[in-house]
Amino acid sequence: MAAATGLMNVTVGVLYISPEELVRRPLQPGQVSAVVWIENIGPAWFVGFMVTGLMLLLAAARSTGFVRAHIASSMMLAFYAGCILCSAVLTEPPVPVVHGTFAGFFAVLHIAIARGDAERGCR
Repeated sequence: MAAATGLMNVTVGVLYISPEELVRRPLQPGQVSAVVWIENIGPAWFVGFMVTGLMLLLAAARSTGFVRAHIASSMMLAFYAGCILCSAVLTEPPVPVVHGTFAGFFAVLHIAIARGDAERGCR
């Protein structure tokens, strides 16, 4: 799970430095989503997804650090989901919430994996 979700996070990180049309559809003129606003500050999504993805891949390679890596990934995905869902509600017309919901459940999944790892002694 750590390797698979690590590759997922690294892929999403790479997509965030890819051409704009691979990442999002344009909003109405004058509207900015929280995801774009944070991205305009710096490469936060690229860095966040790459760091958490590499943490997960390193945990899988070293067979240690699983709990910490899954918790970090959960925090990253929960923040990302929150930004998507808040932006979806605040834009006019409201945009779909499927990606935010998906990211939110992935955050919960990482917590479940971290807890399972901790219970099995995979620290």
